[in-house]
Formats: sequence, C-alpha cells, structure tokens
Amino acid sequence: MQWALLPLPVWTPIRSPIKVCASRRPIRRLRRRHYESRFKPTHRLGYGAVISSHSAASEVAYRFAALNLHKSRKIQRMILLKKIISIATAALFLTAPSTTLSNAVPERADIAAQFKWDLTGMYADAEAWEIDRERFIALLPILSAHRGTLGESGLSLLNAIESIQAVEAVIANLYVYAGLKSYEDTRISENGARFSEAQGLYARYQEALSYFTPELLEIPEATLSEFIDATPGLQIYAHYLDETARMRSYTLSEAEEKLLAMASDPLDKFDSVFTAIDSSDLNFGTLINEDGDEVELTNSRYGAFLHSTDRRVREDAWKGLFSAYQTLNHTLAANYEGHVKSRVFFARARGFDSRLDQATYTNAIPIEVFNNLIETAREGSAPLQRYLKLREQTLGVERLQIWDMYAPIVPPTLSDISFEEAKQIVADALLPLGQEYLDVYWKGFDEGWVDAMANRGKRGGAYSWGTYTSKPYLSMNYEGTLNNVSTLAHEYGHSIHSYLTRNTQPQVYGDYRTFIAEIASMTNEAILMQKMLSEAESAAERAYLLSSYLDEFRGGFYRQASFADFEARAHAKVEAGEALTADALNTIYAEVFADYYGDAVHADELNQIEWSRIPHFLRGDNFYVYQYSTSFVAATALAKQILEEGEPARERYLTMLKSGSNDYPIELLKKAGIDMTSPAPIKATIEVFDDLVDQLEQALSDMDALAATQAAH
Repeated sequence: MQWALLPLPVWTPIRSPIKVCASRRPIRRLRRRHYESRFKPTHRLGYGAVISSHSAASEVAYRFAALNLHKSRKIQRMILLKKIISIATAALFLTAPSTTLSNAVPERADIAAQFKWDLTGMYADAEAWEIDRERFIALLPILSAHRGTLGESGLSLLNAIESIQAVEAVIANLYVYAGLKSYEDTRISENGARFSEAQGLYARYQEALSYFTPELLEIPEATLSEFIDATPGLQIYAHYLDETARMRSYTLSEAEEKLLAMASDPLDKFDSVFTAIDSSDLNFGTLINEDGDEVELTNSRYGAFLHSTDRRVREDAWKGLFSAYQTLNHTLAANYEGHVKSRVFFARARGFDSRLDQATYTNAIPIEVFNNLIETAREGSAPLQRYLKLREQTLGVERLQIWDMYAPIVPPTLSDISFEEAKQIVADALLPLGQEYLDVYWKGFDEGWVDAMANRGKRGGAYSWGTYTSKPYLSMNYEGTLNNVSTLAHEYGHSIHSYLTRNTQPQVYGDYRTFIAEIASMTNEAILMQKMLSEAESAAERAYLLSSYLDEFRGGFYRQASFADFEARAHAKVEAGEALTADALNTIYAEVFADYYGDAVHADELNQIEWSRIPHFLRGDNFYVYQYSTSFVAATALAKQILEEGEPARERYLTMLKSGSNDYPIELLKKAGIDMTSPAPIKATIEVFDDLVDQLEQALSDMDALAATQAAH
C-alpha cells in the first residue's frame, strides 16, 4: 500500500480516483490509469471505403495490389488461424458482441464471463461490501485515538502508522470496488450511489486524519531521526518520513487541514458533473456507415469511425460528435473554470506560487522537467508537420482536415484480430522482458483481471485500477484492431507494474508516482511495435506498422505535450485573475493547436472545443498529461536499451518496476538509465520520430515501385 504523500487537496483522475486530499497524510494512492480513446482513437480500422478523389483511388488501388500480390505464407497462415479462432470465439458470446463494429452495443449480461473481470476476490457481493463498510465506520475512531501521541516515542509513532495502514486498507477496497462496479455500467443507479457513498466515506477518513501531518511535522527533525534509528520497524518508513518533511513549509495547522479536508468532497464535484454529462447525458445521434447502414454514434465508437477509409464517414463522425459538445460549450467551460479555480485555491492556500509549482513539487519533479518538455516539443514540431504533409499526400486529399488525422494511409495488414490472437501477439512481443514478466501476464488472464469488451453504459477508454490487496484489474473495449492490441499491451504494463510492486514492496511503498506510472505501459507498446516491425515481410506491412506507430507517437508525445501547454496557459489566466469563458478556452486551444500543427492540417471551428472532451482536464487533478509525454520519452529510451543491451537493461528495468515509490521518480529513472532532468532524451525522441517518417517515406516509395512494376506486367 502506498500512502498518498500529498500536501495538496487534489488527485490525478488517472493516477488516483481519490482525487481530493486535504493534507499530507498517509492516504492510499488508489490509482486509476486511463488510456482514453479520446486522446488517440484506438478502435477498429475502416476498410473498403468509397474514395471520392481519383488520385486517392489510384493510390489505394496500387497499395492494395502490392499487398495482395506479395502476401507472405506467414500472413496466409495467420489469416487461416484467425478464421478458425474467430469461429471458436464467436461461440463464446451469448449474443455475440463481436470484434467487429456491430450496429448495437451489447448489454453487459450478454457478454460471456471469460471476457469480464472477476471482482469477487474483493467482495463476493454488495452485502459483503456493506459489511466492510460497517467495519470501516467502526474502525474510524482508532485513527483519532493516536492524536497527541506521535511525538511521545518512536513506538507511539509506529503504532499510529500501523493503525492507519489497517484502516486505509479497508477504505481502499471499499472505494475501488465501488468504482469498478460503477464503471461496468454507469446507468445502474445502485452502483453509482455506492460509489458516491464510498467517496463520502473517504472524506470522513481524510477528516479523521487531519491532525496527522501537522502533528508529525511538529516533531523536531533530530528527534525524528532518533526515533527511526532506535525503533525496530520504523526504519522502513524512513523514505516516507523524508517525503513528509519536504512538505513542512506547505503544511497548515490542524484546524486549517481539517477545513481543507471538509472542503475536498464538494470541490470535487466538477468531476461528477463532467462524468454525468460525458457518459450519460450527451446524445450524438446516428450516422450512415460505409455499408450504408444507420448506426449509433457514441464516444466509444467515435474512434472507429475516425479510422474509416470513407472520408464522408470520418467527417460525419467528427461533426456529429463535436456538434453535441458544442451545445454544452458554455456549461463545460464553466465546469472547467470551477475545477481550475478550486485547484488554484488549494495551491495558494498552501503557499505555492502556482498550481504547476505545486503539482511538480509535490511529486518531487523539478519544474524544469515540465518546461523542458513544452519548449522542446514545441520547437521540435517540424517532424510532426512533415509527417502530416506526408499523410495528406498519401491520402491524396487536396487539404488535410482534422478528421483525416487518424485515417489509415495504407490498407491494414492486421485487422479483425480475435482477442485470443491479441493475447498471444502481446505475449510473443514481451519475451525480451523475461519469463517472470510473462508468468505474471498469463496469470492475469487466468485470475480474471481483464474486462475486455464494450457494453452499454460501460465507461469508455481503458484503465488499470486496484488496491494493494486486490488484483490489478484492467478494463478496455476490444474491437479487433492493431490499436486495440497495443492498448492491451499498454494496460497490462500498468497491471504488471502494480503486481510486481505490490509483491515486492511493503504497503507504504506499494504503489508508484504518476511520473513513473505511464512508463511501464508505454515501454510495452514500444517493444510490441519493434517486434512487429522486425517481422514485417513486405513493404505494405512495414508501411502499415510505421504509420500506426507514428500515429501512436504523435498521440503519446506531441498531442499530450500540447495538452499540457493548454493546461499551463489556462491556469495562468486564472492565476492572473482572468475568466475562463468558453470563448477564452476555445481561443487558447486554437492557439496551442496552431503552435504544434502549423499549417499542416486545417482545423475547423469545432476543433477549438476539443478541450471540453478531454477527461484529464476535467477529472480530479490537473497537470497529469505532461507525464504521458515524459513517459513516452523514457519508454522510447528504455525499450531501446532493453532490446539492444539485453539482460543488464532488463534487470535495471524490472528493478524499477519492483521499486514502487521507495525512492523519488527522477532517481528511480536514473537508476534505470534515463536522466529526465535533461532535454537530451526529449530531443532523442524527436529524432526517433523524424527517422520513422523517413522509414515510412521509403516504405511507401517501395510500395509504389512494386505496384507500378506489377501494373506494367
């Protein structure tokens, strides 16, 4: 179990569902990591579109010809195997929620059990949860019993910490289970009410502990050191106590901490407002798909439509979705402004110069890391714009539009991948991480960690979430695409990281900082892509994989850096006393977009409201998304080390995964071989992107030459 060593009253929505914390007290980081499709659509690639442009039709025809004429025996065997597995897999569904995009999203009851997680390891049923709730309420007075005793002796301090851990384990399970059940189907009011109750219980937990940090910090540093040296069992908490001491200047009096704790729950409702609007209230209507069928447009399906090869479908999906958000532009702006103001309020209440200063200092990240990222990514946007120009040229469109950003530029060589195939593809790719890692991977499927398929009411995107004593559950909406395979590898990276940490570290260090969190997932993705590229047997297959990787790269590095840039500018306005109206936010987003994408893509006026759809801006904490970019940088470097150095790099990496939070994030990364205080890794990542664009240009050229030769014969 990792205590939330935060002095701030906020929590990252991905990193922790417990988003508001009033003091630097021992609080469990109940982490919820999201890899949202709205950040980079991760759904099935469209195929067989109507091409309105003659030149585009010629390009696609050539590429299809090259693909079909040079399909390897290996690919043919995969297709045959896929057909066999698909037939077997179809029988496992009660009403066949297939890996293809059907006209109706199934109900959860209609999905076979092996595609759903097993939460009974936490609580057998709602009644068991209620019993634990009563137990938690009965345990709460134990927390207050240690008030006034912390400085008496090392033993008194140790007893208090151990009591808190015991109570914390209960609230952690209550909270996470309620959240997981709620996200299964957000329409079920009973589950939503239970989650809301869990949030209230957590607020009571916070309030009961409001004395802890102020009282702990009243102990002189010399006395605290004596306690640690002289008390068996207390030494294990030395790093935690050191982290606490860092916050001495930003910790308030007991009365002030209690007040902030009381304010945490009501000031966290901006999250609830956004979730209600985004998951339940917005109606995006329908559209006509590539086959001429009228189908429902939903958040979870939006990515699939953006990947369509039919430009009309892409445009209809884009405009249909964002037209709905546009109707609530002012409402979502007011909600976001309230959220930002609440974070700025808590930062100022603790004496920080800015919310960004608080966010970086609290996580022991030098603010220069953030600034280096934004400046280097913005200045290094030329390769991104070059790739988008190549995308425009390859699609054969006169002007690249915002809805063309995810369209496949070459025919997919891997699509309609069954879930069983996806599991094996990921396992084969992760062999360089060793047998220990793979054993945990398969253990997850055997023990019901994974909730794989979409159902009506299920929360969109993908995430990994659990407690110190639970399984590290993961959720996604699998639809059979290469991006879905990548998402499986990504989320498993989180879950295996959690498993290794919690089976190595004591409770106090049994989780990890946000800055480290995404590295484990993105390293998996990088290794997966390198494996697939190394086995590509045709120019067409290589071009498809490279274009997919570049899109992942663009989404994971550049897009997240631009999001962080947007956050910084929005917070700066509030901190300067300016209002965050809908017009102001739309303008900021448009300016940031232009800084990164230049004139390489035409963004219509709906693009400027995209900020209102990004959940990480509106849920819980903020200044989270920059850590996607820094994680992408670190993961790119780590994957390279693992694949080139072998065992030494793998051991350094696995040691980091097992370290939890027993050291500061920057130091853990240095031990693994990456120095994120320097802009050098960021520049190296941009160079990798530039090289991938070169490789894609060559692969496309090879395809064209091959197709031309075949056409001549």
